[in-house]
Amino acid sequence: MSALPWILVGGGAVALGAYLWTRRDHADDEPLVGRWVWPLGVWRGRKPEISDGFASNRRSTKGEVIRHGGVDLMYRRVASDKCLPGTPNGSRGYVMPDHRAALAAADGVAAFAQNTPRGWTVILDHAQPKLSTYYTHLSQLLVVPKQAVLAGQPIGIIGSDPLDVEHLMHLHFELWRGGPKNGIDPEPLMRTWELVPDPGDLPAALVARNASVPPGAGHRAVHPDDLRRWPRLRSLSLFEDVSPSENEWPW
Repeated sequence: MSALPWILVGGGAVALGAYLWTRRDHADDEPLVGRWVWPLGVWRGRKPEISDGFASNRRSTKGEVIRHGGVDLMYRRVASDKCLPGTPNGSRGYVMPDHRAALAAADGVAAFAQNTPRGWTVILDHAQPKLSTYYTHLSQLLVVPKQAVLAGQPIGIIGSDPLDVEHLMHLHFELWRGGPKNGIDPEPLMRTWELVPDPGDLPAALVARNASVPPGAGHRAVHPDDLRRWPRLRSLSLFEDVSPSENEWPW
């Protein structure tokens, strides 16, 4: 489903609207730098695939034709899959197991991590100016605003779009060069991105700890549990002492 929250309600909408206002610059055609990975891991030897591509047309709940602003990620169905087509875990061609993690596509900082009408949503700002990635239809968050993340780090648990009548579980992913109006098709770039293992079922304590943090709770760049689970954080100095200006972090 299209990921942009066309109907915005509540405090999360205010924060997201303010963020988008600060990112309304023109597109930037710089090549991507640094390590980039698929935002969905390899599960039981099965590589993630794009189940619905960029710019495809679909209808909103009001019958309006809208353009798909990103790509949907799932796993190709095989004969041994037990989830039936038409259930939240599967369509005719693809499946999404329960409790799979969305992964940060590159090192960055969580500019937005709140609920929207399209599900829990994360926006990561990356080192290159005006370059962001967008993840939605999450059922739980594993990051808080202003938190530093590394490529491949879990940032949320994949769910479904609350506005989708079928409630099909999948990850909606977008790549922005300046904001949502400057979204580009990530598929050609993703052909060169690294595939990383699915992290498995995350410990309940980790999910509960992060999901229970209220939006806008402040900077939590590095937590001791993160250091144990993600050793590379120990050497990450670029984002550890981030102190953004008020106009950059509007909440």
